[in-house]
Amino acid sequence: MKLSSALATLIAFQRLGHSIWASAEDHAQRKLLLNQADAAKRVDDVVKIAMASVDAGDSHGVALPLNYVVLSGNEGNEQQLTVALRLPGVERVQHVMIDTGSSSLAFCDKSLIDEAVDITKTDYAQCNTYTGDSCPDDPSSDNIFYVGQIFKGNTTAYNTNTDKDIASMDEVYFGIASKVQGYFCDGPLNGIIGVAYSGLNKGVNIPSPDFNILNLWNQSCEIDNKSFGTCNTGNMTSKNLPAPLEQTLNEDVESGYISAPAFGLYCDYAATIGSKVDTIVPSLGVFFGGNMALNNTFYNSGTPQVAQGFACGSMDWYLLNLTSIRVPGLNITQSGFSQCNEECGKCYTDSGNSWIWLPLPESQCNDIINTHVDILRKMGSLLLDIEGVNGTTITLSLPLLWLAEQMAWNQQHITCTGTSGDFVLGFPIFQYYYLAYDMGSRRTVTFVDLTLSNETEAFIMGPDLGGESPSSGYHHHVHSTIIMMTIGVLLIAFQYIF
Repeated sequence: MKLSSALATLIAFQRLGHSIWASAEDHAQRKLLLNQADAAKRVDDVVKIAMASVDAGDSHGVALPLNYVVLSGNEGNEQQLTVALRLPGVERVQHVMIDTGSSSLAFCDKSLIDEAVDITKTDYAQCNTYTGDSCPDDPSSDNIFYVGQIFKGNTTAYNTNTDKDIASMDEVYFGIASKVQGYFCDGPLNGIIGVAYSGLNKGVNIPSPDFNILNLWNQSCEIDNKSFGTCNTGNMTSKNLPAPLEQTLNEDVESGYISAPAFGLYCDYAATIGSKVDTIVPSLGVFFGGNMALNNTFYNSGTPQVAQGFACGSMDWYLLNLTSIRVPGLNITQSGFSQCNEECGKCYTDSGNSWIWLPLPESQCNDIINTHVDILRKMGSLLLDIEGVNGTTITLSLPLLWLAEQMAWNQQHITCTGTSGDFVLGFPIFQYYYLAYDMGSRRTVTFVDLTLSNETEAFIMGPDLGGESPSSGYHHHVHSTIIMMTIGVLLIAFQYIF
């Protein structure tokens, strides 16, 4: 039985008696805003402890505080972790988003070309388009593109809390835009650092370092200050350039400083809810590099589950093989996601994607959204079975109540894409898991369940644990015994059907 039909049966059964249904508006009213200053202090304490262990020689690697930003609706409600970078000779910080779905380091501000010192022009450039490239019938449509020359030099990671440089990436390739249009340059964002493999970091050979980079861009039109066009790079030779993070990790391995070419990402996701748009919120996340990615307070406090990554065509990033989706509370299993191993780039984890995409029918998302808080809590969690290393299977757990609220409010950051659609574990996965990425030969992604604070548990679990009530009135006058009897009868019926 499919999830949508099972929930439909539950709906019909409920409507025979007292209504215990809740609307999307009910869910939208229940928000618990955590104190971001307290969350930032927790992050800063973790970073201090980690770096103290490095200074003492007990660990090798780096820990960096990461900032958070959510963009306005005009900019797509994108939510991202950012790191503060600086180029030599430039005092102002560049807030760049961290993206596990790409590999280039690119800055948006053209003036950096003249301001930065000790950087070298190369005879490489990048021109990439990500959406439509022709003049659209609908002028409101977006065309995301980037055109810029590739430079080589040093960049440093900067702690905006302590006003100190923390780490550096030396003699790496990076781009500075001559023309750009994309959310990674919107609001307070100044660029992007892709942390996937070098296979995605392609540059084209240009005739000389002094080549006019804008000659790579063929603009079709400009509507409402938006440009539309294509890249003139079809006949040019391309080359994979070393991705800055992968290069730095490999060099540290070769030098003997670290033994694990890995990095990890943490975000206090609950503390991001309600953030002011287009504002950099400091210290809501952490980047761990080197051995520290696999030996830190988050990794050591949970149970690591290692997913087997793989390469597929040009999709040289963190691909996953989803094998089944289960809801044990309703005795439901859905499998057969052949798109994960038959089509490149359909199933993956991507911190730069603001959403979780589940390959389920849209009707199932709607059913979950419209189910009352008490019922969702009793149903438990949705489980994702993913291929692990050495023929094993790992299982990730996402509570249905939390899924419903992410679908109904918070810019609908979880969506259903259809049974043959994409499976993407984007930014919201940080609510429940710390992620560690092995950039070595293993090509694995490790998911470690997080120990949630009492405030976060209250945010997730609802009114009786401290969250704001989703609604008043008859929704809350149904005794829990009736709810459990309802689910019990349904489970008996489902077992009979199966």
